[in-house]
Amino acid sequence: MQANSSNSPNSQLTPESRITVYVPDEEANSSNSPNSQPQHFAAPQRPRLSLEALYGPAGEVIRRLAPITEADPAAMYVQLLVGLGSLIGPGAWFMADGARHQANLFAVICGRTAKARKGTSWSRVRNVLLDLDEPWLTAQVKSGLVSGEGLIESFKNDADKRLLLFEGEFGQVLQCMKREGNTVSVILRQAWDGTRIAVLRRKDPIEVEDAHISLIGHITLPELHRLLASVEISNGLANRCLWVFADRERLLPEGGGLPDLYDPVVDLNTAVISARYRGQLERDPAARQLWAEIYEELSEEPPGQLGEILSRGEAQVMRLALLFALLDRCSTIGCAHLEAALSLWHYCCRSAAFIFADIAANPKSVRIHEALQGGPLTLSQVHALFGGHARKAEINLALRELDAQIVVENIEGSKGKIVRLR
Repeated sequence: MQANSSNSPNSQLTPESRITVYVPDEEANSSNSPNSQPQHFAAPQRPRLSLEALYGPAGEVIRRLAPITEADPAAMYVQLLVGLGSLIGPGAWFMADGARHQANLFAVICGRTAKARKGTSWSRVRNVLLDLDEPWLTAQVKSGLVSGEGLIESFKNDADKRLLLFEGEFGQVLQCMKREGNTVSVILRQAWDGTRIAVLRRKDPIEVEDAHISLIGHITLPELHRLLASVEISNGLANRCLWVFADRERLLPEGGGLPDLYDPVVDLNTAVISARYRGQLERDPAARQLWAEIYEELSEEPPGQLGEILSRGEAQVMRLALLFALLDRCSTIGCAHLEAALSLWHYCCRSAAFIFADIAANPKSVRIHEALQGGPLTLSQVHALFGGHARKAEINLALRELDAQIVVENIEGSKGKIVRLR
């Protein structure tokens, strides 16, 4: 069964618009040129995923749910895809530069407040997954992640290596990660990569082969900003996640209804069963050509912390494309699947820009900005803030990331420079 390119959310887009990989604020940055480099992400608009961007049977489920619930469509869509990737398991994959990538996804749903209807979005998705496979939902969807050892031991005596971690209080997981010696972040990174997950303790080392671990986390913006230590950005956990900003979509005083989901759920069930032992998928010739066009741009990343968060664009897009192909019951990955994946990735990039807009670019930028609150500093004084432990290139990068907030001026009658807030 081949994908129908007319279903592609981007089938009418030009090649130039298709290869715009990250668009933090489409309204503010009207240029779609792949060479345009947005310089600042200080005030992006709330990202929205259009219903036209919803692809395949999973998209049809969300299209039918969207009008009758207060939940954000994007939050439901991404969580449904994570659940479906977990359901399919490790029996389908693609290869990229020697690494095996499966359909296990990580997603963090971030709401402005506790009333963003994050829980409602999961409830709607959970009902669909319940219809697809109740035994899996009961046994393989778990919460309460507090340690890497506990995560690994959850597989003890369990032949089913599929696990969907649903953390409705993702802030608690981040809090655990901040504890000295906690291995949650390490194990989650290993799990996303598909490598053996292991904790080599002095006594009784524990390890698991072929684990297929997916993750959904819910958190509010204030809690995320308070808890997400910069080390968790730079060590690679954040860039393994799809970031979704969720907000209450509408007010329904009488609550939502129950749509007819029979046909798309039947399609999903058939697709999941056929995908479990699909084996290796590759891009078809047309998709290889499209991939060659977009690969360089996917490999680029925004500056500073946002760049670290979005630095796995190539892998994220291909994992999504793999999943879309599997849900289409295809034996190859086509252009429609790549374009659907790109459309969702663009949205996740805009979400990440919105979510992290108020977090400074890096710790050195934070330190410099804090010091400038007390008044202007010479460049020598800026360097002295780090006690000789920061290279000139690192400080120059931090200053560039603060460009919108600072002014660097020559000191009259001297070769030195002074830095002050605008």
